[in-house]
Amino acid sequence: MSKLQEKRSKQQKEKIAAAILMGISAICILYLGYRILSLRQAEKQYEDLRQTESTEAVSLEEETEQGVYTEAIHDFDALRKENEDIYAWITVPNTQVDYPVLQSDTDNYYLDHNLDHSTGYPGCVYTNLCNVKDFSDYITLLYGHNMKNGTMFGSLHKFEEEAFFEENQQIVVYGEESRLTYQIYAATEFSDVYIPAYYDIYTEGGRDKFLDDVRLYAESSKGSYVRDDIELSEDEKIIVLSTCVDNDDEKRYLLVGVLSEEALYR
Repeated sequence: MSKLQEKRSKQQKEKIAAAILMGISAICILYLGYRILSLRQAEKQYEDLRQTESTEAVSLEEETEQGVYTEAIHDFDALRKENEDIYAWITVPNTQVDYPVLQSDTDNYYLDHNLDHSTGYPGCVYTNLCNVKDFSDYITLLYGHNMKNGTMFGSLHKFEEEAFFEENQQIVVYGEESRLTYQIYAATEFSDVYIPAYYDIYTEGGRDKFLDDVRLYAESSKGSYVRDDIELSEDEKIIVLSTCVDNDDEKRYLLVGVLSEEALYR
């Protein structure tokens, strides 16, 4: 092969390589655009669901000898028209957590499925079949992705700041029959064990063993906190919000709340 032919062959290979790189870049750009669009569409679905709140007065509450009563603010019949698996709504004040809670017949289905059952992120906030839907288990676990834009459970990492942990002390769950208010007990990194397999979520002993381990992790993890002024009775129920930790697949970040009040709907 002459030098001229070698030069032309080299130039041709360089053109092919450049074309391949351009094609790969175009595919990456298209995928990134599709991902951003999908996330925006998913968040728009959640925003639309938030508009199903009742227009009735929601500030009227009454405490009687029989208990605390309040007004319902979510229309679950309307919510289930969007997705039949919606059974509750969770809000963590001063975070972006303001989402329906779902449970599928298949565990972890909503880890990678959206409200409209499409596959992909951001998924949904969900519980698995090990938990009943009335939050009466000793430990109820909710899962949500650690989205970089703070949606889903991404904003829970705000509790890594001590001042934010001290100033924000509630998790609120709206069920079909009542509103459950939890006092935040701990915000901490934890192991990535599947908690229902490692702890008995149906007994006081399982709850206490889990909380003992929560305290141990909090004591050794930066940006993790536990409130010492919360005392648990024998029947106290807890809720656990679980999400990922950036750059560490072997850990989870947990927000743990203790049930402090149940307000029945009128």
